[in-house]
Amino acid sequence: MRLKKNDKAVDDCRRAVKLDPKNTKAFYRGATSSEALGLTEQAVKFCRGALESKPGDAELTQMLKKLEKQHEEELEQAHAREEAQAAEEAKFVEAATTVKSVLGKRDVTLGPILFELAMYFQGRKPEPKLVSDAEDAVEWPLLLLYDEFAQSDFVETFDERCSLNDQLQVMFPADRQAEWDEEGKYVWDRLVCYLEYYRSEKSDTTELRKISAGDSLQAELTGMRLPQVLTVHALVDGSGAHASFCREHHLPMP
Repeated sequence: MRLKKNDKAVDDCRRAVKLDPKNTKAFYRGATSSEALGLTEQAVKFCRGALESKPGDAELTQMLKKLEKQHEEELEQAHAREEAQAAEEAKFVEAATTVKSVLGKRDVTLGPILFELAMYFQGRKPEPKLVSDAEDAVEWPLLLLYDEFAQSDFVETFDERCSLNDQLQVMFPADRQAEWDEEGKYVWDRLVCYLEYYRSEKSDTTELRKISAGDSLQAELTGMRLPQVLTVHALVDGSGAHASFCREHHLPMP
């Protein structure tokens, strides 16, 4: 309500000073309402207008000094933020270039994210990054899809030197079932995993490859174009849903 009130006050003041360029009261009110809205530059302009209509006024002069100082500080803060953002962007670009170089040695390139992930993150889209303790290993954002139940999990960072079972064992232990798994059949050592990747460098069509959940994922990630968020489908090995999945995607039957 207060914002709307100040917005209306500013609009009223603009109309008033347009009709009467010497309406000091309207200029003053426009300045105070603009300041309340966080529009310091606009408040400065209103205050200068007030001083033009009432030169030398002590209160208006003091107000203008305060607003000009505040505006200068805001400009300095904005400049500092821009510099910090530029430095962060440069750091990000450098890190992304390093990752691409590491992956390139395995003949791996990156493509766009395959599925909508807005529910899992805010801001910059997740991308793979170099691990902190090695020069040739990558931490991936990982999307796990459970097609049978139209469910998913997003893992922000997954060290490719680990096996998928390392992650699945945490998510699907034998003594605890997922809320959506009423039968309790999704247990880490019963699951089979399929990696989704792009068919070719220039194609948006994807294919699926069965991968070993028990071995280091790093060994599986060679010679392909991968989405920047790894996408893995997990199903119960030998289940009806597994068979249907294989038929739908023209994969060897379990």
